[in-house]
Amino acid sequence: MTSIVSSTSSGGATAVAQDAAHEADATHPHAPTEPWHDGAEHPLAKLALNDLHQAVQLFAALAPGAGHGADTLLAPHTARADGPPGAGIPLYGGQKPGTVQAQQLPSTPPVKPGPPMELQQMEALNQTAQKFGVAGSPMEHGRLKYTQQVFQAATDALKKGDYPEAEKQFAKLGLPFPALGDKTDLTVQQQATAHVLGVRAKADGNGWTLGEVRLGRGGHQGLNDLSGYAANTAMINRMASMPGGVSNPPTEAQATGYMRELAHPAKGKPAPTAQQVMQAASDITRGTIMHYSAAGRSTDPVYDRNPNPRAFYLGTDGQRHDFASAAAAQKAADAGTPPKARGAQVTIMESRSPDQWSDITSQGQRAGRYIGDCESKVYLQTRLLTEAGFTSLGSVDVQHKDRSGPGHMFGVFKAPDGTIWVTSNEEFKQVRPNYGRKDVTQADIDATVRDFTGEVYHIEPNYKGEIDVSAFDFNAASTAKLSGPNAAVDSIRRATELGVLHRTETIVR
Repeated sequence: MTSIVSSTSSGGATAVAQDAAHEADATHPHAPTEPWHDGAEHPLAKLALNDLHQAVQLFAALAPGAGHGADTLLAPHTARADGPPGAGIPLYGGQKPGTVQAQQLPSTPPVKPGPPMELQQMEALNQTAQKFGVAGSPMEHGRLKYTQQVFQAATDALKKGDYPEAEKQFAKLGLPFPALGDKTDLTVQQQATAHVLGVRAKADGNGWTLGEVRLGRGGHQGLNDLSGYAANTAMINRMASMPGGVSNPPTEAQATGYMRELAHPAKGKPAPTAQQVMQAASDITRGTIMHYSAAGRSTDPVYDRNPNPRAFYLGTDGQRHDFASAAAAQKAADAGTPPKARGAQVTIMESRSPDQWSDITSQGQRAGRYIGDCESKVYLQTRLLTEAGFTSLGSVDVQHKDRSGPGHMFGVFKAPDGTIWVTSNEEFKQVRPNYGRKDVTQADIDATVRDFTGEVYHIEPNYKGEIDVSAFDFNAASTAKLSGPNAAVDSIRRATELGVLHRTETIVR
């Protein structure tokens, strides 16, 4: 979550614009066999995934809230030399000086991931599945017993840190579940998985019908958690090919190092396509961060304050003019460049956008992942894609014009091959030129953002096939207009500031 705390430099009333984020086991003696086949699949009810951030304007005499500390990521294991504490590696080993023998230095073994974070939640899900009363269900009993066996096998694999086996078992349960859309037909196995976790089924003339299932915000917590473990498992298996191995959760060095290695394969191996790099970043983002609303939280994450807050004042032209600091704004106001409106004051914008790795690890954990929001996902996507040679073009903040509903944050990136992509949480779309043009324009980016906004807010196209987003403000920040080594990440903060200033910037021309 990004929180803009706008306070007057004279210590008067504080205006707060809060940009909250867009977003025991029983044992079976035998391994699960192949699924028992039954009849035709039945459609499942609605899915709703609102991975959003909430923007709220408050006007009160409030001091900025305290920031949250950061959890420490697991560090790679480092081997030490044999011998007592502090002992080094023998200079000559068992050889005398002058003898010819290469010194054999011990190598650091690859890192091996342990069980996922919050494993007890997976154990609780398994316990629920094992206690499910198969005899009283109208659903096919063979499939339900098979589902219980698979749950046990998946849990056992996670306990051992056996992620390849865990991924096989999650696939048998029908995971991953769909990530976007509010009307999706699930397979019979996905319905059975939901059923043993508590979603009711009732008999009807055609066999049975499963009750409503929702994922994400306000959804079924057991399914949200199970999806989290499956996403984390898939990520760890993807990254396990790294020469140095990977811990769970991955460290910053491991995640960024994986993207660099992916983008620069060994000589003789083909380079990945832009689509493949985007998918890799998507998998890592999905496997690392769980949106706070899907984690059962009703409050937005609050990150540490960003350094060097900017300030603005209202000019006689009716525009909000911003400056690098409150002192710079006051100096400009005193000089009348531009003239300050009557009664206007210099206002400090104290923002709270994620701008370092510790921000994405500071909000707690659930079901194998860190808890975050759409902005922490944009931060992670930015770090991963830029390490793979992509260029950040900017970030786009989306808010309801009346600030009455949830908002969202998008990232815009250019691949080394020249293609342009927009990210929304862990999802992504390629921006394609319209009307036969060769190059992508700002209008093309705007169209892609509109389409994504329609998906996020479940806006149905009108009779012309158009998505009506007239109820929203779009505030884009161009990375090219920022300076310094962290300009790409800083565009997230800047997009939110531009929302306060009621301005937007052109990302491409």
